[in-house]
Amino acid sequence: MHGPAREEILALIQTMFGENNRAISTLTRLLQTSYSGWLYAATPVTPALLRLDPFWDPLRADPAFQKLCKGKQP
Repeated sequence: MHGPAREEILALIQTMFGENNRAISTLTRLLQTSYSGWLYAATPVTPALLRLDPFWDPLRADPAFQKLCKGKQP
């Protein structure tokens, strides 16, 4: 239950330190996991949050990140 929330923090740290591939890998796992999040209160990471949150701006140019953001769009 708490492990994935800690992985949110890990993905953010990886992004801040330029470890883009690792951050995207971590985010990919999070998008496939049901959990209670930390970064977005009790909400898990979603493609919509990845598209909107400026925390993830350093990853925006990466095609793998863009693919994550295209997840379930309304």
